[in-house]
Amino acid sequence: MIRKITLLLLLCIGFHGFVSAQTEDSVTIYLPYGTDTTCPGVQLDFTAIESNDTAIGSTFGWFANGVYTGVSIDTFHTTALNDGDTVHCFVYFTNSLGLPDTARSNTITIYRSTTIMPHVLNSITAGSNPDCPGSPLTFSSYPVNGGTAPQYQWYIDNVPVMGATSATYTNIFNDGDTVSLMMVSNSTCAFPTDTAYSNGIEVIHDSLTAMLSISVTDNPICAGDTNTFAALVTDAGLGSTIYWFVNGAYVAGAVGPGYTTDTLHNADIVYAMLIATDACVINDTTISTPITMTVIPNINPTASITLTHGANPGCIDSAITFTATYGSGGTAPDLLWLVNDTVVAIGSTHTQAYENGDLLTFRIRTTDGGCYFNDSITTPAVLMVRDSTPVAPLVSLIDNMLVANTAGTYIWFKNGVIIPGANAQTYHPTSLGYYHAIRDTGNCQSLPSNLIFVSLLDVKNLAAANVKLYPNPTTGMLTLDRTGANVSAKATVYNVVGQVMAEMDINKSKQDIDLTAMPAGNYILALRGEDGSVSTHKVMVAR
Repeated sequence: MIRKITLLLLLCIGFHGFVSAQTEDSVTIYLPYGTDTTCPGVQLDFTAIESNDTAIGSTFGWFANGVYTGVSIDTFHTTALNDGDTVHCFVYFTNSLGLPDTARSNTITIYRSTTIMPHVLNSITAGSNPDCPGSPLTFSSYPVNGGTAPQYQWYIDNVPVMGATSATYTNIFNDGDTVSLMMVSNSTCAFPTDTAYSNGIEVIHDSLTAMLSISVTDNPICAGDTNTFAALVTDAGLGSTIYWFVNGAYVAGAVGPGYTTDTLHNADIVYAMLIATDACVINDTTISTPITMTVIPNINPTASITLTHGANPGCIDSAITFTATYGSGGTAPDLLWLVNDTVVAIGSTHTQAYENGDLLTFRIRTTDGGCYFNDSITTPAVLMVRDSTPVAPLVSLIDNMLVANTAGTYIWFKNGVIIPGANAQTYHPTSLGYYHAIRDTGNCQSLPSNLIFVSLLDVKNLAAANVKLYPNPTTGMLTLDRTGANVSAKATVYNVVGQVMAEMDINKSKQDIDLTAMPAGNYILALRGEDGSVSTHKVMVAR
């Protein structure tokens, strides 16, 4: 008999384990608790459950000892089974692929006996144990071989309770009460007795001590960041309320298990208060351990750039170097150089040749997760003004005048030093030395010209202030007016590379010079007096 009861419990436990391990397209059959060991002739009620609720058009086939019983629904009721008989079931369905399919259930072996000891189990089915005083509990009976109409009697501390004769018993109990029941079976095979006694369950009453703790998502935090506090409550019974406080002051509207804010300051103290209304709780007010916040002020990275080599405006083929100065970027920030919003380099310096119109910026981007108003900052853009590099000029010494071969603005040098204010196409040297020139477009400078050594400067100067040339520019005919002077002189016209283009004698104070045969351009007119004096003048032929 003990072996059969053990099998009954194992089958119940096994059924629940089997159900939890079901796989797709399977079927399980079971008997109600306590009915798999029965008296001969007692009706047994089998139920089949499919595991796959997507199966379509399911039908069943019940088999006893391998023989089809003719029952094709999901339940099978019979009184004809004997000890040792077996029951299983097939389910026939259309599977998820749309194909006919079959699954076989587990097999149940039937145990019949003419002598089965009745048993009854007592269990709490409503309420909690332990619980507060005054809380009702419901106890329920679970009979084994109780027959079709068992009789019950409930006991408290082994004393029968008047009128407590149903399968369940609900009451408000005292602390330490032990609840049990007696069952009288009407089963035909109840032997050697028809009476069974259940296990006893002691009722425990216990007051609750509410406990409250809080946690926060982040600490430290950056100023202005959103932060969430959460409360954990235990043993507070029913109807408790949580209030939130900052620096001892209640936060209006902050009620409940969570508190979210973005207004905290450094050293603010946050805690929660629990108010418990359940009579079972002995401490109706509970305050959590406070959390002291560390709030870090936000800062802004700073950055600027300086041109440290080269020039802007400058030559399009000349590389220039910028150096970045930055601060408040934290640990190991990203240092990015961008041209037209595209990253081209990293680091604190950058050297590159640019196209005209390029926009250069420098960006510092924080990487250490610190507290910043902005995680990155970009300098104002520098507009790159670039010009084509002019051809190095050719300088000629024409009489007492240094002349560059192309029109434009120049920088003249003597012995490698800039001559202040010497910016014309021509320059009259006033002392011995080495001379050269650089053409300056305003955006770009050429390479240096050829070097000319001036060694003879003791030539007398013809009074240039008394010489007038007009019109200048001229379309061809140029008037030389020496304002009344009749000193004979010789005029020589040179191109800008020092080639003689025309020569003529000047013996009048006012004389026309014909330049119509010369191409448009810049020329030098040199006048040499009979006394050896010289003056040079720039003439432009324009058509």
